[in-house]
Amino acid sequence: MTEDISSTDTTDELDTARASKASSWSPIWILPIVAVLIGAWLVVDDYLSTGPLINLTMSDAEGIAAGKTLIKTRNVEIGHVESVKLSDDLQYAVVKARIDPDAASTLVEDTRFWVVKPRIGREGISGLNTVLSGAYIQLEPGKSKQEKRDFEVLDQPPVSLSGDGIRISLDSPLGISLNPGDPVSYQGQIVGRVEKAEFSASDQHMHHELFIEAPYDVLVTKSTRFWSSSGVNISLDSKGFNINLASLETLLSSGVSFGVLQEIENDKAAESGDEFTLYPNQTAAQQASYDHYIEYVLMVKDTVRGLAEGAPVEFRGLRIGTVQSVPWEYNSRMRNGKDGFAIPVLIRLEPQRLGDFHDGLVEEWEERIDRLIKRGLVATLKPGNLLTGAMFVDINIDKTPGMPEIKTAMFRERQVIPTKSSQLAQMEMKVSNLLDKLNSIDVQLVLDGVNANLKTSQALLQEVQKLAVSIDNFVNNPQTQTIPGNVNQTLTELRETLKGLSPDAPAYQNLSQSIKSLEGLINDIQPLVRTLNEQPNALIFNRTEQTDPQPPAAQP
Repeated sequence: MTEDISSTDTTDELDTARASKASSWSPIWILPIVAVLIGAWLVVDDYLSTGPLINLTMSDAEGIAAGKTLIKTRNVEIGHVESVKLSDDLQYAVVKARIDPDAASTLVEDTRFWVVKPRIGREGISGLNTVLSGAYIQLEPGKSKQEKRDFEVLDQPPVSLSGDGIRISLDSPLGISLNPGDPVSYQGQIVGRVEKAEFSASDQHMHHELFIEAPYDVLVTKSTRFWSSSGVNISLDSKGFNINLASLETLLSSGVSFGVLQEIENDKAAESGDEFTLYPNQTAAQQASYDHYIEYVLMVKDTVRGLAEGAPVEFRGLRIGTVQSVPWEYNSRMRNGKDGFAIPVLIRLEPQRLGDFHDGLVEEWEERIDRLIKRGLVATLKPGNLLTGAMFVDINIDKTPGMPEIKTAMFRERQVIPTKSSQLAQMEMKVSNLLDKLNSIDVQLVLDGVNANLKTSQALLQEVQKLAVSIDNFVNNPQTQTIPGNVNQTLTELRETLKGLSPDAPAYQNLSQSIKSLEGLINDIQPLVRTLNEQPNALIFNRTEQTDPQPPAAQP
């Protein structure tokens, strides 16, 4: 009975369902959780190991292949190229590259990229190691703190891999151009290179970017002048023939030189980004350094042939200025009848040429020139070189007596310095006047007189010829030839005769006694002659005695 009851209770329990709360955790969820965690770890690991993606733009993608071309710095691989495509405007190539995370800090604003491949340039052959391995992109880390992801690939390798130095800009007219890689020299020493050269169609000027390496960057100051050094510079001017040779590298190609052509106190050092002007040669750069000047006008009445722009203006052999323009404002209405056809020449006096420049020096020169003009300051064109025919302007004080008073004249708001004809011009004028006088002579009358004189001369020559023939006949006459013998015989006889007149000869003694007797006779006759002179009738009548005359007595 008891067993039955137990059996019944058990059956009831089985037949009755009881509700209970199910558990929220199930072991089956372990697998998806693990999968999610693994996936997240893979994503994070991939992100951390992938590194940043950068965009590189270049004009030509020669040698660049997606998935093959590497990016290196100091020969260490730090990335690779993922894709290469054209830009939307088809003007350049866009390269997407992945950089390793460890090198992400190198991607700053002044980081530079360029392609390393075989190149042949002025410095030789480079990049031969890429012939088999292929080209790669070189990265040069910058020093900026600003991050950057878009870069422009350089067409040429940079001048300095260290990046220490300054970058400056040069502006020059069309025709004075440089090429990337051209050397930048200072007194013959190469201190940098030209990195970029572009032509601007808007202003028709060439724009260059130069890099000056350290420690030579301190040589560039605010007053530094740059000029093109073409290797050989030949000039013919009033100073003669000049030739300048640069270094061998610039002789084979071209380049740019710089220097401080005029000492300036407290000159400041140049900074990166400063702009300078590129001059065609050192002479033009030197001329541009004289930026404080006074302009004057010369009204030249002589020829200006040989006088060119840039010719020197001298005062007693010392250069003090430059000819600015020949002619200048020739069609101006200010040229009046008094000037006739005088040619205006613009000159400028440059006090900086004499050194010791200071504030107020230009004004002092203006006052001094005004005083000198009133004292007779004149300008004269003189030949500087007979070979080239170049002329220069000589300024001096004319002390010629009777010079008229100089009056101040102006032309186009610039003071006029009086001019004077040069000695060469004066000589030409005299020669011209002489030729004019010669032209005014009646040449026919002169020729007729010359012809008459020639006829007379011909007749005289005929008479002379006859006389010469007569003399020749006389000389050749046998009797004439005996004359020397007869003369010698006569001289011999004369010599014998003269021997008889010697003091010891009897004839000489007789002659001496005769002369003495004659002298005595003459002395005896002298009283008779004196008496006859005084009283001619003394031979007939007796001589009267004459008393000495008595002087008359003095009257009271």
